[in-house]
Order: sequence, then C-alpha cells, then structure tokens
Amino acid sequence: MSKPMLMPWRLDPSETGLQPPVMLACHMVDEAWEVAEPEQAQAFFRAIGARIARAYPLGEAQSNDEIFAAMNAFWAESGWGRVGLRFAEGGLQILHSELPPAPHGMDDGRWHDTAVAVLAGIYDHWLGQLGGSASIRTRVLGSSERSVEFFYGA
Repeated sequence: MSKPMLMPWRLDPSETGLQPPVMLACHMVDEAWEVAEPEQAQAFFRAIGARIARAYPLGEAQSNDEIFAAMNAFWAESGWGRVGLRFAEGGLQILHSELPPAPHGMDDGRWHDTAVAVLAGIYDHWLGQLGGSASIRTRVLGSSERSVEFFYGA
C-alpha cells in the first residue's frame, strides 16, 4: 500500500481542530443520512466502500496468511483498526476492531453506522475478488462502539 485511502477520516487524538477535508466529509456524511432513507444511506456508503476496495485491491495475496496480512496492512496504514478472520460454517467470520472514533462534532451513532457500511462494502468487494459470489453480502452480526463483527457467506 503506497498511500492510505481513508486518511481524511484519520484523526489523531492530539488534533485540536478539524481540517477542511475532514470537515467537508463530515458534512457530506450528515447530509447523506438526512436526505436518504436509512437503507439508501447504507447502500451509498457500502458503494463507497466497494470503490475504496477497487482502488486498493489485496494484490497478489493468495494464501490465507497473505490475505490477512494485506488487509491488516491497509487498515494499519489508513488508521482504521485491524481485522481478525476466522472460518465458520458456511463462510467467514470477520471481527474488525479499533475503529476510529467519530470526528469532533459528529454524532457517534451516525459515524458508527457510516463506518460499518463502508467496511461492509470493502469486505464485499475484497472477498468477492478472492472467489466469493456477487450474490453474497457481508452481514453485520453485532457491533460495539469501536468494533463490528461481520459474516461473509451463505
């Protein structure tokens, strides 16, 4: 990975004010949730996630260890946490932890819903490119403030 894609969302705790790109992105997120139905907003942010995944494919990763390492390298570089993968009956369990906190002034719940939808879109695309079916979608099993558990499979 040569450049972190999610950098506009990366906020160091020492920052005292929002930089213009982050401020603009926060307003765009708020506006999307205000003007769209929840399902439409989620679909929009999933599509953004898929676009990010297309821009940052997992590369030549072939083994499970290489795939896991490529995903975590991307998350570490972008400041969006880390992922744990576990094979489960009928699919793959994905535990994404250490999500970045909401930018200052943004509603925590809205931020969390946005981040979860973006992540789901990224995992849909990445795992689809590794041999998954286009009909399989990443589903949310549960979440907390800083983590989300997904399932990818039948």
